[in-house]
Amino acid sequence: MKRYKVRHYRSRIYNPIRGKIIKGILVTVIVACLFAIGWFSYEPLMEAINEKNKVIIEQDPVPEKPQEPAFVPEEIEFLEKETVAVTVPEEVLYNSIDFHGFLKSLDEEVTAVVIDMKTKNGTVTYLSNQVSVLNAGASDEKAINLAVRIKTAKNLGFDVVTRIYAFEDSTAPYNATDMAIRYGSADGILWLDDSVDNGGKPWLNPYSDTAQKYILDIVYDAVDSGADAILLEGMRFPEDEGMEYAYFGIGAEEISKAEILSDFAKRVYSSTVVTDTDVIIGYESFAAITGSEIYGENPISLSADGYAPLIDIDDYIGEKISDDFYFKKLPEDISEVFIKAYESLGSIGGLKILPTLDFEGFTKEETAGIFDYLKTKGATGYILIYNEAYFTGVPEEPEVVPEEGQPVQPSVPTQPVVPEQPVTPSEPEEEEPSEEENNNSGHPEDPPGITTFYPEDFE
Repeated sequence: MKRYKVRHYRSRIYNPIRGKIIKGILVTVIVACLFAIGWFSYEPLMEAINEKNKVIIEQDPVPEKPQEPAFVPEEIEFLEKETVAVTVPEEVLYNSIDFHGFLKSLDEEVTAVVIDMKTKNGTVTYLSNQVSVLNAGASDEKAINLAVRIKTAKNLGFDVVTRIYAFEDSTAPYNATDMAIRYGSADGILWLDDSVDNGGKPWLNPYSDTAQKYILDIVYDAVDSGADAILLEGMRFPEDEGMEYAYFGIGAEEISKAEILSDFAKRVYSSTVVTDTDVIIGYESFAAITGSEIYGENPISLSADGYAPLIDIDDYIGEKISDDFYFKKLPEDISEVFIKAYESLGSIGGLKILPTLDFEGFTKEETAGIFDYLKTKGATGYILIYNEAYFTGVPEEPEVVPEEGQPVQPSVPTQPVVPEQPVTPSEPEEEEPSEEENNNSGHPEDPPGITTFYPEDFE
């Protein structure tokens, strides 16, 4: 029998088992109290927390539902569109009011306008800060703000093509002779494409780096001003006559005409390839068809986004193109001439073609068949050389050419020119006039086939 060990604590005896029991009961009571407190306080506590969260949520702004981006139609490249372009006449280009009025007057089918930056005679029509352009001294005194003109046209819904004549230039060579073709040698005078008496003109030298830089700077200005496309005309040499005296510089004999034009076209194309501006090479279809050497080779081999063969109906009348292509005179349906001319351009399948059409003297009705034909051949549209009569149907008044040395006074109405009576050939010996002739005595005899009436005849 296990005996209890008695410890004496003052006045009472300590029992270890009883102490453990009391301790266990105490822990249990404490836990129960805590549980009870938690149980009864849970619901109000959670309500308070939820109420606080509710207030916070109500105060926070409701996040907006992300909106889907608005649909933006993909921009169509210029040469992918069906384009009907019209050249802007020089007389309206320099006046902003006239320019705006001209755009508003165009027919609904017109989708684009062609603005000259450098004309066929070499005049620079716009303000430029390029050093090469300033040195050329070819800027017009009424030079326009090109970017403003382009913006005006685009605001009215037109695409804009800027036209630049490259080496065909009779202005800059006089002011910057290092860009010009020389006569015979580097020290020679300016080479002219004809005699002075016949209106001979100088040309820019395609072999000249300075001339190339000059044209490239104008191309850069076109891109910076927001042009949709650049129509590069005059990418050619002069006609063959007199070319044996033309001096192009050291080493020019080692590089053919075709190579130098091809290299320059690549420079132009590479300068715009990363932009939204298309490069279109313009060329004279008649010259290309008849094997002229002015392009060195077929101009559609030059690097470009598209090509614009100039088709002037007058070029094809009376000229033999091939054994089965010869029009002695204009046929009733001029689309016959156009179709022959277009077919003679060679292999243009798959290329972006925007023909330039010169219909001066013709009406819309006479040319309607041509536009239908163009669509069947895959042309992306066409460019019309503007003439008022074509659009309005009102013939233009014939230009009065002043006599040599007599200036034209535009402010004074021009009096109609009265044609002179034809000179009567020497008459045979005078015969006795008949009675009928005696009745008209005092009047000179009319030439055969002409009857002249005089005021007194009606008295």
